[in-house]
Amino acid sequence: MSENQNPEMMGYGFTSDNDESLTSKSGGKFGLNQGSLITKFAFNSNVAKEGEPARPAIEIVVKVGDKEFKDWIGPITKVFDKDGQVITDTKSLDYVNGYNASITQQRALVTHYLKALGVSEEAQAKALSTPVNSFEEYANRLCSLIGSGYETRPVDVFLEYQWNYGTKSDGTTYDRTFPTLPKNMKGGYFVVPAQPGIWSPSITSDGGLCYLNTNGQKHPIEKSANFMQGNKGTQQVKDGATGSTANGSTYNANNPLSQPGNGGSTPSSWTK
Repeated sequence: MSENQNPEMMGYGFTSDNDESLTSKSGGKFGLNQGSLITKFAFNSNVAKEGEPARPAIEIVVKVGDKEFKDWIGPITKVFDKDGQVITDTKSLDYVNGYNASITQQRALVTHYLKALGVSEEAQAKALSTPVNSFEEYANRLCSLIGSGYETRPVDVFLEYQWNYGTKSDGTTYDRTFPTLPKNMKGGYFVVPAQPGIWSPSITSDGGLCYLNTNGQKHPIEKSANFMQGNKGTQQVKDGATGSTANGSTYNANNPLSQPGNGGSTPSSWTK
């Protein structure tokens, strides 16, 4: 049967009880996810949906457990002011400053991913030491530095919460925010080569989050108190829905005192 044909209704027959399609997909909790994989980091000349204008981007796929998290890094086409409104005057100082801030974050984001894939800052800087004339040229120069077999080299990745509630296909919003890949470097490091050992979450003296191994050594990925108190570090949950904390325990949105930091107890697996 070709890919363009409609699937046929299945009849009764044999199915093995260990078929991978039977199990639900899992993975991708807020916080540190060890042993993840960057299965794709490559330039694509057009990632736009059918019928939309062509849009080039670096495609990123990170596999956490059985789930895939995707992101696209492309040319900056919009600049927003502090109120979230699009700046239309491309000659204005606000536009130039906003654009420069955005592209600085974007370039650092690419640097961060490539370092997790084993490409040093020195190698990246050398590849960009001559003028770059387009986003495509920028992306191809850097993507060419990635060695073969990177798809199977494990990384540790920190998933943060979405900044706002996502929108469903029917136009309504979800009842909570979900873990997602960071879109910039404002929260600090979030992906590094896999660190051996077991790393447990620990609350710092000022309310930040770090991870310690059995020897008390700190993982390269950590988050500040400001991050943890903001939308990226605190799951937004509508009334009546159930949320989750950084170690996977749950709380009810109608009882904010059950949430760590709001007078509730700290999950037992966390240390101070």
